[in-house]
Amino acid sequence: MLTPNHVVITARAVLLLGALTVAILTLGPFQGAEQIFGLTDKSAHAIAFGGLTALSFAAFPRMRRTDLARTVLILGGAIEVAQLFSGRSASLADWAADAVGVATVYGSSLIESARKMARDHGALPLSTILATDRRRSRKAVTPPLTPVHGRDGEPVARFADRAARRFPRRAL
Repeated sequence: MLTPNHVVITARAVLLLGALTVAILTLGPFQGAEQIFGLTDKSAHAIAFGGLTALSFAAFPRMRRTDLARTVLILGGAIEVAQLFSGRSASLADWAADAVGVATVYGSSLIESARKMARDHGALPLSTILATDRRRSRKAVTPPLTPVHGRDGEPVARFADRAARRFPRRAL
């Protein structure tokens, strides 16, 4: 019987193979291979890194999409840096094409989240929906620090003075 865990395991294997394939194609002597498929260099970068982003979303369903997208962008940047040392031409335009692919998939995933919120809470105002979203962090309200006062009532400013007041010297 096929379970979601099987899908995740398969997605992780395909992601690993895909990342290795992208690394080999971008670092190896295959410059211009994308023209066989009728693609330009930039469109091949966008498709490859968009695909890696989509695979990473399927392979790691419990991780935040933002972190996964950043990881794919870092991989793209690392490949561009590695191209400097492998005799290929590295360019920021290639990395920008990688970012376009990542942003396309990431944006699509955000649209799906908005659709789910609309299905589940369609009649509520957006501010209420966002307030009930458990994934959003709620900052704990911490009381402001009260200044420590010395014996004469004036605030003690130096760390050593505050520490001496809190931890008095013991008699040996």
